[in-house]
Amino acid sequence: MWEILDIKPTNELSVIKKAYARKLQQHHPEDDPEGYQRLREAYDQAVRAAKRNLKFDSFRDLTEEAAAERGECGQSDTGQDEQKEEGQPVVIPSRMLFADPAARVKSTEERLNEFIEKVTVIYRDIAQRIDIDSWLKLLNDDMMWDVKLQREVRQRMTVFLERHPYLPRDVWQLLESSFCWKERAQDDRESFSRQFPNVFLHVFAEPYYATSLRFTFLAKAGDIDCEAFLRYRLGALLALKHHHMEQAEEMLERAYELFPDDPDLLRLQAEYYLRLGSLSRALTAIDRWMALTPDDPELYWYRARIYVKSNRLTEAIHDVTYFLSHDPGHLAALSLAAKCYTKLGDPASARDMYLRLLEQQPDDIEALVCLAEGGHPETGPTSMPASPAASVDPLPARDTERTAPHLLEQQAGANKSSFFSIKNLPLILVLGWFFLCLIRMFFR
Repeated sequence: MWEILDIKPTNELSVIKKAYARKLQQHHPEDDPEGYQRLREAYDQAVRAAKRNLKFDSFRDLTEEAAAERGECGQSDTGQDEQKEEGQPVVIPSRMLFADPAARVKSTEERLNEFIEKVTVIYRDIAQRIDIDSWLKLLNDDMMWDVKLQREVRQRMTVFLERHPYLPRDVWQLLESSFCWKERAQDDRESFSRQFPNVFLHVFAEPYYATSLRFTFLAKAGDIDCEAFLRYRLGALLALKHHHMEQAEEMLERAYELFPDDPDLLRLQAEYYLRLGSLSRALTAIDRWMALTPDDPELYWYRARIYVKSNRLTEAIHDVTYFLSHDPGHLAALSLAAKCYTKLGDPASARDMYLRLLEQQPDDIEALVCLAEGGHPETGPTSMPASPAASVDPLPARDTERTAPHLLEQQAGANKSSFFSIKNLPLILVLGWFFLCLIRMFFR
């Protein structure tokens, strides 16, 4: 065993563990399962031997100390002891004194149950649940390195997470990298989705949305049913994404009854009222949200949209400018700022916003048209971003909130009566040149 570990015999457990970790890089369980198995057996034997030797040394030290004490008290005269003990059998301490209490081999079922119990302990404690180090430590458990049990461990974990799926995104990503559900279920995703719908949701179907909500504020929630709250909150998010407003209302109400001070829940509530057109209630939700997380830039993005709806354009400009200072490439925010500047009679600032937008998306139709018109588009009431699915995203969406077909339709309606005016001459020439090129390509 020492040859396999490539170290001299030692009782130092730290030396044995370091040697094992070093050799593990050469014999990874997936790349060299046989080599790994030999290494693991050598490691286990070395650890057991070191523990036995340490116990033997400890027993010997105690025996020597006792003998020394007897000698000091005059209880041990060498000549007398030799005469007394002459001809009497020597008593050898039982080997049971040196036995490793962990030497009994546990059954596979016992080991699996102990592993899942460790998972349960982490999951039940919200502080540990959201701490990725807790899961890293779990994934370094001996069970994870036993090649023969990897399939069963993955199956047990899949069943557990199907029943308890409410984990932060980084934890889900860590677990996926270890258990490889995507790779394993690639051949029959439909069957996997029926058997494990929650795992499928978080790994395959909606990994971005399903894991986007935060967990940190739950530590302040007190004695509530966290699982129920997380279930309702996620249900509200997905209902809003799929435009199921009645279901969203029900989920929001139930979650709010359990824990009204969760920032992400208040964000979803604001989005819900925003879609219903209840601007005052949306602002109330945002005010509560801002009291909890005053430095959250997304607050200003949401409030800017409400101000635009209320035609409070100066306040909207203030908020959207603050938001863009944190996310300068946000397409919808750049577009909204440009529209606000236009309606406020500041074409130079509007032009600057459109130029910044084109740096991010050179083929943006709205920006091209407005710049071709000299920065004076004939716009109607400023509207909200088109896609409600993207607007409920807790992380700023990049380009999903505005689509080219929507913009074309919007611009056509706004400029239908004046498209062929003199001021649109540059745009007409560009379009004419474009269609001429297309015709030449077709008739070559």
